[in-house]
Amino acid sequence: MRIYQVALKEIRKRKIRTLYTSFGIAVAVSMLISVMITASSGQKEVFNVIARYGHSLTIVPVDTSSQQSLKTFGIGTGSYIPEKDLPDIEKVYQDAIIAGWEKMGALIFQEGTIGGGAFPPPTFAPRLYEETTVKGKEVIAGGVNLTKELVARFWWDIAEGRFMEHEDEAVIGRLFATVTGTKTGDMLDIGKSRFRVVGILNETDSPDDYMVFTTLKACQTTFGKQGKVSMINVRAMCPKCPVGEAAVEINKKILGVRATSQMEIATAQSQIFQKTTALIVSFVVASLIISCIGVFNIIMGSIHSRMREIGLLKALGASKGQLVRFFLYEAILIGITGGIIGFVLGSALSHVVGPILFKDIVIQISPRFLAIAVLLGTVATILASIYPALYASKIRVTEAFKSL
Repeated sequence: MRIYQVALKEIRKRKIRTLYTSFGIAVAVSMLISVMITASSGQKEVFNVIARYGHSLTIVPVDTSSQQSLKTFGIGTGSYIPEKDLPDIEKVYQDAIIAGWEKMGALIFQEGTIGGGAFPPPTFAPRLYEETTVKGKEVIAGGVNLTKELVARFWWDIAEGRFMEHEDEAVIGRLFATVTGTKTGDMLDIGKSRFRVVGILNETDSPDDYMVFTTLKACQTTFGKQGKVSMINVRAMCPKCPVGEAAVEINKKILGVRATSQMEIATAQSQIFQKTTALIVSFVVASLIISCIGVFNIIMGSIHSRMREIGLLKALGASKGQLVRFFLYEAILIGITGGIIGFVLGSALSHVVGPILFKDIVIQISPRFLAIAVLLGTVATILASIYPALYASKIRVTEAFKSL
């Protein structure tokens, strides 16, 4: 009978011990696999965000006041971008995009075409933000150019009603509608004007959910801000547009504004996510090491309880190498079992943890995670079994029977 057959026979005889040992490895492997699956799926979600919003710019006025309420969004700072500056901003943007493409080796044949393929021009969507009180609640009123806004914020969708079509109509965020009990058809006093609510936006998980929107012209008239905007959203309509170059040039050449590339923000978020994942993985690896110590103790205890068996194998002519292989074969089988169990548990755990960390995440389980789980379990049990196997191989026959 071959050594691996003897190992298989012993495992069948000790099913409970084998499963108990495997489970110790499986728990640690499951946590690591869960982190890896969730991180992989989450990273794809981050990349999707970069792909969807990464080729956009946000242009806000440089803050010149001490107000702190909504400075992060360029709101309530007392600073505005004159609408008359918009053509200059567009020209600097277009020149920077073309220069960026040329730097990357793209061919510019004519205005609006790159590499021979035509692409739509970028969309510049200006907004005016004003802090105000509506229905006794402090909110932000936003004035938008709806045609351009729906291109720049293509995720906007109406839950009830429709988008505004006239100067005296407004659309509200879902959260504002819920908190104030506002419905379509209601009248709202915004600033010194009255507006009819014609639509409620679907939730966007952004400040838009607690805002009230009118047309840009109506908002400017209501708050006396004719010819002024608080922010310009720029959506590039070509994939991989060098918007970072455009942001740099706008910041250099247009006084009083600051341009920020959404690609930079999304990339920074991705880097933070990667570092957080690495930290979690380090803790899980530590738990895997602890599991290895547990396996080591179990195997050492098993050796002491199997002294007679080891003595018989020695008496029958088993060499040190054969005894080492005997215990390592057992370790491999335990590791494979633990890896498979860990993969199943980890996959299930990722479906629980993933949605908590990422809304609407799609958990994608690849066969490579099964291979990783089995490999981790096997390597862990082999490392934990090397010393016990060597120890068992050095036991003398006389010592084995004396200990009984």
